[in-house]
Amino acid sequence: MADDKRKFLRFECLIPIDLMEIDDPDRKEAVIGNVSREGIRLVFDLGRAFREGDNLSFQIQNPDQKRTCRMTGEVVWARPLGKKMEVGLRIKNMERCSKSELLDMGYNAWRKHQKEIDKDGDKK
Repeated sequence: MADDKRKFLRFECLIPIDLMEIDDPDRKEAVIGNVSREGIRLVFDLGRAFREGDNLSFQIQNPDQKRTCRMTGEVVWARPLGKKMEVGLRIKNMERCSKSELLDMGYNAWRKHQKEIDKDGDKK
């Protein structure tokens, strides 16, 4: 990790979201693969290729607070992942929620996953 250029800690998580491209009303199901203070990694069914600089609009349903967070992000990188697409986004705009809420959701999902790993490790 000596070559890692990341400024912020990332939390590995699996948070389902609705992905909406700007100027495209069709929603796609996606998953946030990790989240940091500055960005997120999305994984979704391959619908089209994305390029660095593309803008995406998306929303996240926060199950704890029963509200939707709408965001816009800029594609920093994109690559195919089997039959899916993996995209790194830099968060640009957030409506109706804050980065701290997004980080809390990511951290809570990561923590739950870590507890499951620990529990499975204790069974062996």
